[in-house]
Amino acid sequence: MSRGFHLGQRLSYSKVLCTVRYVGLVNGTTGEWLGVEWDDPNRGKHDGTYQDVKYFECQCKSPKAGSFLRPSRTPDPPLGFEEALNQKYVSPGDAKLAEARNNVWIDGKVIEERGFERIQEQLAKLHELRFVLLDGLCVAGISSRPWHETVEARMHRLRRYQAQKLKILELDLSRNLIETWADIAGICSGLENLRSLKL
Repeated sequence: MSRGFHLGQRLSYSKVLCTVRYVGLVNGTTGEWLGVEWDDPNRGKHDGTYQDVKYFECQCKSPKAGSFLRPSRTPDPPLGFEEALNQKYVSPGDAKLAEARNNVWIDGKVIEERGFERIQEQLAKLHELRFVLLDGLCVAGISSRPWHETVEARMHRLRRYQAQKLKILELDLSRNLIETWADIAGICSGLENLRSLKL
């Protein structure tokens, strides 16, 4: 099988979403292919059939919902929920500084901690958000690649996320890369005040 692709995997190419329906060889061609079903049913070239051979079934019955892509084609990078939240609602410089924050310690004393007040203000604003729109941002779950994490790593990330106590009331996660209900449940588990979820 091709480098880590799996059936049912959600992918995005130039912000156009699809689902992997087939991974393998296609008669009359060389090398492996990904058979994908596009979310836009008019984006593709066929319905999973190539030269009278049915390689995959599209859930949508459009005759043009499917395409074959080379696994070497690079999809848009997936984002974790927190990454997407920071990308959308925190200025890029502040998010990078917050991630890279390492105080310099000499003899047990912090010698530099300038500019981080602004970062703390931005992060505090995240905790006050009530209406969050993350539609079309390639969110894959709490993690950007949940299928690559160990159970321990996922649980650690989930506990850290839940501890933030975000106050989001309405959340739009439509047009994203989320594959399982468990990923949605993981995101919602940290949102005690959530009243509306759009998928």
